[in-house]
Amino acid sequence: MIFFDYYFKAYSTPKYLEPVAVCMERRYKALMADEPTLKKFVAELKSELNSIPKAKGRYKLEVDKGCIYISTTHKLTEGVIRLQYKEVLSLEGFSENLCKSLDEVAEKGGEK
Repeated sequence: MIFFDYYFKAYSTPKYLEPVAVCMERRYKALMADEPTLKKFVAELKSELNSIPKAKGRYKLEVDKGCIYISTTHKLTEGVIRLQYKEVLSLEGFSENLCKSLDEVAEKGGEK
């Protein structure tokens, strides 16, 4: 599991990047199931960024160990929106019923 523990948006971020910023901010303080889900999320962000005409060639999405960020490609390279994450090492303090429910969901492949 992955936990998004830090979100940053520079005050100078243009309004037209707002859809990407909102998408990233929604994941702040959230858990994500696994690496394939993270890759899907990154693909969504790229698609969202590429759908903004004013952003083409001016901003790019980059993924580094533990960080997803949108940075400028002109003048000084600057990260304008950043979302950091960590791998969850353990979960503790759950009731037995919740653990059984999570196991059932996991066995079904996440389907309800």
